[in-house]
Amino acid sequence: MPATKDEIAWKFLELAFRHGYRRTSVEDIARVLRISKKTIYEFFPSKDALLQYALEMSASEQRRRVESMLTEPTTLGRVAQVVAIALADARSFYASGPHEEMVEPEELTAQVNARVFGPMVRDLLAQGVAAGEFEVPDIALTAAFAVAVGMEAVRIIREDPSSHPEAAAVATIRRLVAGKVEQA
Repeated sequence: MPATKDEIAWKFLELAFRHGYRRTSVEDIARVLRISKKTIYEFFPSKDALLQYALEMSASEQRRRVESMLTEPTTLGRVAQVVAIALADARSFYASGPHEEMVEPEELTAQVNARVFGPMVRDLLAQGVAAGEFEVPDIALTAAFAVAVGMEAVRIIREDPSSHPEAAAVATIRRLVAGKVEQA
């Protein structure tokens, strides 16, 4: 049975996270799925188009998953939850096995953040400002800073799995957004 567009994209993403985007070829995907390269090219005109589709598909699923986990009543609390979930996901990923062979993890992680966590934080900040919960003069810039704090925490987790930067990252983002640390 031929593979679907989504099956091809998921397998590509799996291989790209394991071996790196540059080292994952269309031939690799075809071999693993036991399909022809022609089948892949019927869905995707290029490897880059395949990556973009796979990342968008993954981002949509990830965003739905994260949004379903949000329980905090305040917007700032939900922003903190989004960051905590992202860091827990990163910790779980790096704890799942050795990833030393992984090529360009920052590049793929940055693309996922650009599609999932960055937009979620931006949307939540806009909601908080609209609700009068807090003032953020530049929502896009503040969201970018929040993502950068999260990315640095992920780097620390990757380099030292025994470290625990999560609380400091969440506290930093709370200060960035609200100008103070709120009590939970």
